[in-house]
Amino acid sequence: MIASLILIGSAPATQAEAPPATQSQASKSVSESIVADSSAISQTSDHDFEQRCRPLFDGTILSRWEGGMYWFHTDGNAIVAGRLEKPIPQNQFLCTMETFINFDLRMDVRMRGTGRNAGVQFRSRRARSSDDGIPRNEVIGYQADMGQAGNESIWGALYDESRRRKMLAVPEPRFTVKWTPSSPEHPAETDSASASDSTPQSEWVSLRIVCVDDQIEIFMNGRRTVAYRETDPSIPREGVIGLQIHSGPPSEAWYRNIRILSL
Repeated sequence: MIASLILIGSAPATQAEAPPATQSQASKSVSESIVADSSAISQTSDHDFEQRCRPLFDGTILSRWEGGMYWFHTDGNAIVAGRLEKPIPQNQFLCTMETFINFDLRMDVRMRGTGRNAGVQFRSRRARSSDDGIPRNEVIGYQADMGQAGNESIWGALYDESRRRKMLAVPEPRFTVKWTPSSPEHPAETDSASASDSTPQSEWVSLRIVCVDDQIEIFMNGRRTVAYRETDPSIPREGVIGLQIHSGPPSEAWYRNIRILSL
């Protein structure tokens, strides 16, 4: 997928230690129990965010999103990308119908299945017929990565999807996430008949993306994994938010508590 990695100054990340979420915790944000690193580019406190943010998903229908709905469904208060019963032939993206410029975006994320590659697009756009060599199912723009590339963790990395096609920044050291099989003690939070008790799944992780003008920060479990400044004036500073599942083996990416505050 990725030919080379470019390391750009980012704050150290630590391994996630939170225990797997139980069914009673499913509706709560992981970030409620995490003290976040301070953002260098936004003065918004956690309290202000909770008071002023708005949800991008109401927990019921995907009325403000567009994409190949065969690959996306809702489960409780989560949007689920991908399928566990079949391989995913192409990258798939579910995108907002609204664009955003400067913002603080927060959600909880996890993955399930044998494929381990997904992410959240931002300041992005759908591919057009005039974009030579880019399939129409693709999205062009920044992506906060989840999962693995080869044997390396890419949780909390910044990738440039379908444009420069390379990592712009990665956590150093890499941010790692626990994977465990589902079990009767920690059942999968899904009604999917395709899931089995042995389906591997990651723990829930809080993801935060902050964009202010040329600057981008990514946080995972409150630890800043990327601090990046865009120096190319031709790169758009505005675009849609998108939820991705990467092509590959059967897998799901779960996104819940999706909230945004315009800055």
